[in-house]
Amino acid sequence: MSEAKMLLAIAGLILSAFISSGAQLTVTSTPSKAPSFQDVEPIPTHTDESKKRKAIFVAARQQLTDGDFDTLEKTAQALRDSKESYIHGSWALKSFYLGVADIDYSLPDAQCIEFLNKIRAWISAKPNSATAHIALAHALIDYAWKARGIGWGDSVSGEGGTLMEERLAEAQKALEEARKLPTKCPEWWATAQSVALGQSWDKKRYFALFDEATKLEPDYIDFYSNTVLYLQPRWHGEEGESEKFIEDHANERNGVDADIFYARMVWSLDSRRLDKNLFDAHPALSWARTASGFDQLLKRYPDSLSVKSEYARLCFKAHDKKRASPLYQQIGLNMDVRVWFDDVASFRVYRKWALEE
Repeated sequence: MSEAKMLLAIAGLILSAFISSGAQLTVTSTPSKAPSFQDVEPIPTHTDESKKRKAIFVAARQQLTDGDFDTLEKTAQALRDSKESYIHGSWALKSFYLGVADIDYSLPDAQCIEFLNKIRAWISAKPNSATAHIALAHALIDYAWKARGIGWGDSVSGEGGTLMEERLAEAQKALEEARKLPTKCPEWWATAQSVALGQSWDKKRYFALFDEATKLEPDYIDFYSNTVLYLQPRWHGEEGESEKFIEDHANERNGVDADIFYARMVWSLDSRRLDKNLFDAHPALSWARTASGFDQLLKRYPDSLSVKSEYARLCFKAHDKKRASPLYQQIGLNMDVRVWFDDVASFRVYRKWALEE
């Protein structure tokens, strides 16, 4: 027997004895590199900020339902005075108005009228409340769009168009009543912008309203995001006009605030989901400046899932895999519900694109 065969025979005897003794043989090997992408189910996540928005909304709606008008008045004034804002720039005051005024388009008209009557009861109890009149205007605008529908103009029925005009006129009347009162609330002007959009105000009239609003409260970001919507070609703007508006108003700000403003405007436009790909639809938007703004937001809010999620979404739209990959690694499976609108399919597609080698 050769030396090699002898060694193999001895090894076999040792192995047989090892197995027969009942011992377990463990084979170790150098682990291969773990895959950077695994297609597993995401985890719907509500951030602390989203929970706070919901808490303000729910409390306001319950107080309206209960007829607790004193608390509504105090809450609205406190939010106006504090100017508390969320990471993407909108004030917490907006959540309050959504709570007391937002109408679900899917509700039957009878329920919408019942809801409107609750706000009218508030006005009856507090006739000098600008907040209550603004809430009624906001709700009537929603009710107007419910009649119109959300499709393109050629899809609107004659009856729907007439009802929209009537309800917007009633909303405008409520705003006129609020304007006579001493309390000046930035949401008055934001709500008036919505009336202006629905009534197709010309630019001279619209921007007179905008200038008045920003003079009152230059940091109320809804004034700007509402105008970006108004300037969309599908509404009252020309190609590239909304992008120029964003750039011009970003340039009015100092230092990093300029790019942060730019990023927030792009974030707001993306959240409306008007276009399949925001940057394809708006080639004049600067991805470099948007990314710079999000980088600055991450420095301010390093733990914000919302900032990382929106930045990661936009990276996909801008075809920027280099920036996207580390963002999706940090996000993991945590799908920010507010950013993704429960769109699990898109979250998985975008994440796979960013992480798969």
